[in-house]
Amino acid sequence: MSNQSPAYFDLDTVALLRGALDDAWASLKPGQRATISRTLLAEGILREASKGERDPNRLIEAALIAASQPAA
Repeated sequence: MSNQSPAYFDLDTVALLRGALDDAWASLKPGQRATISRTLLAEGILREASKGERDPNRLIEAALIAASQPAA
């Protein structure tokens, strides 16, 4: 998202994104929560949301994929 203009979301979308983040976090096992930050999950969600994605399941999937990628 750093090379793009900032994304702005309305309140309903922010609520949807927050719910996706909470659901993605809840889907992790306790051991995974110890090694993955919520910020990393949020980055995956925001990356997809900035492209127009609003499906909660796809946003959760994007979060989990972002969390599984090796650090750059």
